[in-house]
Amino acid sequence: MGCNDPRPTPATPVTAQKELPAKKRALITITAVGDMMLGSDFPNALRMPQKNILLPLADSLKSGDFLIGNLEGVITDAAVPEKKCSNPKNCYAFRMPPGTEKYFKDAGFDFLSLANNHSGDFGTIGLNQTMSLLKKAGIGFAGVKYHQAHRIIHKNGLRYGIIAAGFGWRHLHISRPRQITALIGNIRDSADLVIIYFHGGAEGDGMDRVLKQKEVFHGEDRGNVHAFARACIDAGADLVLGSGPHVARGIELYKNKLIAYSLGNYATYGSISLRGPMGVAPILNIQLNQNGDFAAGRIISTIQLPANEQTPRLDPAKTVAIRMEALSQADFPQSPLRITKNGEIIIKNF
Repeated sequence: MGCNDPRPTPATPVTAQKELPAKKRALITITAVGDMMLGSDFPNALRMPQKNILLPLADSLKSGDFLIGNLEGVITDAAVPEKKCSNPKNCYAFRMPPGTEKYFKDAGFDFLSLANNHSGDFGTIGLNQTMSLLKKAGIGFAGVKYHQAHRIIHKNGLRYGIIAAGFGWRHLHISRPRQITALIGNIRDSADLVIIYFHGGAEGDGMDRVLKQKEVFHGEDRGNVHAFARACIDAGADLVLGSGPHVARGIELYKNKLIAYSLGNYATYGSISLRGPMGVAPILNIQLNQNGDFAAGRIISTIQLPANEQTPRLDPAKTVAIRMEALSQADFPQSPLRITKNGEIIIKNF
């Protein structure tokens, strides 16, 4: 079935190797990162690294029970991009070559979101090939409306229900939250934890505030991410994770559930700017109890530098943890969450 088929299809569960049932554990740790584009061989191979840039921090990525991130682009050998840009000088088409899916598998990813503005860079052919390669690699994915809007993944005795939303026509749109909230209700009984991973908000340096209103970028509706995230929690989601602005944003505790409004650029090789806040990002470890409520968390601060071949490295200055604390206090002063200088996320009693 192609991506343009209007008939919704049921999600196919992805089953990982069984271990000790996660339900018997007191806490479950979700590890999440933001945008990942591991180089592009379009229009030539000069923008491709010579190695898997995810491996240096693979131990940190694998430190939790479930690993999730955003696949910014497609994995395909489709030759002709379908992306149309009004300004060719500000036009990016990301094509990772087949085989890149193994890089994500080796780094431990359980799920990748396809609900972003680069998943259609090489049209339906490129997106279909991406999904086929991820399926063969055993990596869960979602984000394509009418094809795979959500996914239920069974791992270590726990059922993770993930819904991916964005702002393009291929995706469940964050400006129409009733589609997503209805889906949350549909899968709530089939999942032990419901996670929303969205792509939204204006992007670039200086776009690190949660405006609590609709954000427009290049004339495109990028959603009211604050209203959207809270609506998802109201509908029964346990955790809401965001990407899209290419900078980290603040976090909020709402009804005992965590919302991370943007996880920034985690691993973005090639032509994406890493200037200032666009070059630092968190590895977010979130501990949830059996009710899906936030219990504790940690931000592992990372940085990408041209001198290190744009490979994510640990940031000893903990720049992004400090930024996210300041942004969280500015945007959500009533939230009890605090981020310490070491990156620990705690609930402070007022």
